[in-house]
Amino acid sequence: MAPSTVQTRETVVRGSQELAAAGVLAAPREARRLFALAAGSPLDLAGTAVPPSVGRRYRMLVAARARRVPFPLLEGETGFLDFDVAVRPGVFIPRPETEELAERAIVVLRSLLPHPRALDLGTGTGALAVALARARDDGQVLAVDVSPRALACARRNVRAHRLEARVEIRRSDWFSCVREAFHLIVANPPYVARCEFPSLEPEVRLYEPRRALDGGVDGLDALRVILSRAPHHLLPGGTILVEIGARQGPAALAIARRVPGLREARVERDQSGKERFLIARCV
Repeated sequence: MAPSTVQTRETVVRGSQELAAAGVLAAPREARRLFALAAGSPLDLAGTAVPPSVGRRYRMLVAARARRVPFPLLEGETGFLDFDVAVRPGVFIPRPETEELAERAIVVLRSLLPHPRALDLGTGTGALAVALARARDDGQVLAVDVSPRALACARRNVRAHRLEARVEIRRSDWFSCVREAFHLIVANPPYVARCEFPSLEPEVRLYEPRRALDGGVDGLDALRVILSRAPHHLLPGGTILVEIGARQGPAALAIARRVPGLREARVERDQSGKERFLIARCV
């Protein structure tokens, strides 16, 4: 076996071992992805010797991932539906569940009459807002967040997808700076109950912004605020879709059914069978 092949292969094997020792799942796969990221090209175990600069970068990436820094933060982006969004420290990284939320919202959006208006509450990276704007060329989306870091990240992603004319980014603590009414409201609010924080994966517990996770004692504080104000910002017949925790369905339904102006409240399950989405309409 050629020395260069041994060197490349052994570099990745050592990285995999370090990741496995740190508790990273699928360590061999992640080690290969990190090497490709360090090299700036797909991994070739039979390629040339590892350049010193690539080796240094790879060791830094492996050390960071071993500290459980999320891979998207190391890469600087993550996939969402059929497009990519930039991610930054201090901004919540979109999860697969939120892709399912987006898919449901897109179905609703495409059923509406021309020129629909949508509101993305707590936009984070702007992934939901971008998805909605891409789904309807004649639609307008308002994306709000209270975090300056999130707003900067969302603006970057909106610009990257050339959607500035149809997506407005605005600083607002939920509805505090929103006066308009919409056909559709979507939200992925914080819904982790405080007692659940110790059990979160290190990637979430250590590196995601606490404000994007903390839903209060029972995880439903943000939902209560959103649902109580939603009827004031939904047009007649408008729809609200909210991502919720896996065991929050009954409590979320009870909250929704006590809100004057909301009707047809229901909870739908995600692809793994967990209660994940609260859906209601405005009278």
